[in-house]
Amino acid sequence: MTGRGLFTPSDLVTITRAAFLAEKLTADHFSLADDEWKRNPYTVLTRKEVSDSFYQHDVFAHVVCRVPEPMRQTRTGLCEDFAIVLQDPAILRALLRNTSRDLWTLALFILTHELIHIVRFRKFGVDFFASTKDRDEEERVVYDITARILRGVSNTNELIELYRPFSGTDVYQITV
Repeated sequence: MTGRGLFTPSDLVTITRAAFLAEKLTADHFSLADDEWKRNPYTVLTRKEVSDSFYQHDVFAHVVCRVPEPMRQTRTGLCEDFAIVLQDPAILRALLRNTSRDLWTLALFILTHELIHIVRFRKFGVDFFASTKDRDEEERVVYDITARILRGVSNTNELIELYRPFSGTDVYQITV
């Protein structure tokens, strides 16, 4: 961890390891093909890699739809390219507030949650651009799935109870 609130290279290795397990657990839960993440990749971005417009101080992460070039747009205009934007400062502050948590477990929780959103957008027709009411319901559904997937996995039970969905979201996110 750095004093500037950005991930270190070592933190990024930990997050990458957590992402691999999050992918596997999410794919297993939804019975996705072994090559799901190769055929339908997503990007993980950190605070250092995005503009200020993507910074949200009160969330750990959020999913963004990366707009395809006009020539690549699908006939339906649906978003096919997603990114998970990690909010380094919020994640690191949460770790400093409670020394019993570790980055690997928190990253596993966050990435699993966000990957569930991506699967639901891609495979189950959930509307990325839904109304606030529908987004709130999506947060509750994704939270419940996250809890089922991670229950009993490496100290995640505390996180599951700590970060319950709230109302009033305007993006798909886990709140701090």
